[in-house]
Amino acid sequence: MHPPDHVRDPARLAALARYAVLGTPAEPGFDNIVQLAAQVCDASVALVSLVAADHQWFKARIGFEARQTDLDSSVCAFALLEPELLVIPDLTQDERTRNNPLVTGDPHIRFYAGAPFRAATGEVLGSLCVLDDKKRPGGLTEQQAVGLKNLARQVENQLELRQAIIERDALTAQQQLMVHELNHRLKNMFAMIQAIAMQTFRPVTDREPVDAFLQRLHALSSAHDVLLQQNWSAAKLGMVVSNVLGTLADIDRFDIVGPEIKLGPRTVLGVSLLLHELTTNALKYGSLSKEGGRVVLHWQLEGQEDDAELVLAWREKGGPPAKEPKRRGFGSKLIHMGLVGTGGAELRYLPSGLEAEFRAPLAQVRQS
Repeated sequence: MHPPDHVRDPARLAALARYAVLGTPAEPGFDNIVQLAAQVCDASVALVSLVAADHQWFKARIGFEARQTDLDSSVCAFALLEPELLVIPDLTQDERTRNNPLVTGDPHIRFYAGAPFRAATGEVLGSLCVLDDKKRPGGLTEQQAVGLKNLARQVENQLELRQAIIERDALTAQQQLMVHELNHRLKNMFAMIQAIAMQTFRPVTDREPVDAFLQRLHALSSAHDVLLQQNWSAAKLGMVVSNVLGTLADIDRFDIVGPEIKLGPRTVLGVSLLLHELTTNALKYGSLSKEGGRVVLHWQLEGQEDDAELVLAWREKGGPPAKEPKRRGFGSKLIHMGLVGTGGAELRYLPSGLEAEFRAPLAQVRQS
C-alpha cells in the first residue's frame, strides 16, 4: 500500500525541516538510544527513522545496512498515525505491509514495533522502531512497550538538545561577527581621535604631554584588543600584563609571577592604563632607565570567598633611588586610582626604587 497522506502534510514537513537533521552524520546520543531499544525489545534491528516527503532516513541504526529507503518500503510511515505505538506481529499478514519490498525480499522482516516521536510543537516526525526476522504473535511485553515509548521520548529530547546547540552556535557566530565589527569601528575611532589630536596639538611646543596623551590612547586601544580576543566577556590578568608591558619595554626585564585570574572588561581597561603609567615612568625615571634594572611584578589572592582581594605588587630594583613627584599630574592620578578606579594604592619611594601595592575586592575586579 502507498504511505498515508499524512506523510506529506505541509505542517509536518515544515517542522521536520526546522530541525535540519536529515542527512547529518551519526551522533552518540541517537546511537545509544537504538542500542538500548534493541536490547529492551530483544530485537535484531532498531532505527531512529525520520519520515520525509519521499523517503525515510535513519538518524541512527543498528542491525540494518541501508541509511534510507523510499516510502514504499516504509512501515514507519504508518506509525505516524498512531498516538503511542504501532505493533505488527506478522508483517506478512497485515494488508499495509505484506507487499512491502523489505518483507517480500531481503532482509525479509516479519515483526515491527514503532513508537512515534514528535516536534516540540506537536507534529510527528518519525518513529523509533524495532524489527525482527521472526514474527511475534504476542507482540511486545508490557515492559518492552513502555521502554520503547520512553526511549522515543528520549529521541525527542535529543532533537531539542541538538536544535538548542545549533541555535546557540548560530547566536555565538552572530555575536562574534558583531564584536569584530565593533572592534573595527573602535579601531577607526581611536585612529581618528589620534589624528585629530595630532592636528590639534601641532602648534604645541611642549611635546611631552602630547606624547603622553597619544601613548595612553594607544594603551586603551591595546586593552580593547585583549577584550576582543575574549569576546568582551573577561580576560586573564597574565594576558593583559604581557600585552601592555610587551608593547612598551623588553618583557625579559620583568619578573612576572601570578595565578590565572579573570578580569572584567572595566578592570582590563583600568589595569592596562595603570601598568602603562608604571612602565612609562620606570623607563623615564626608574629601574628601566638604567642598564640592568628590572621590575618584579607579582599578584595573588588574599582572603576567602566574599572577602577575597586581588593584590598586585610592583617593585623596581637596579635603578636610581625613587623620588616622590613634587606635583601630582594626570599620570600620578591614574596610578593612585588603582586597579578598578577606586583607590587601594600604596606607593613607597625607596632608595632601591619604587615599590607599589594595589588592592581591590575580587568581586569588583570581576565585574563587567
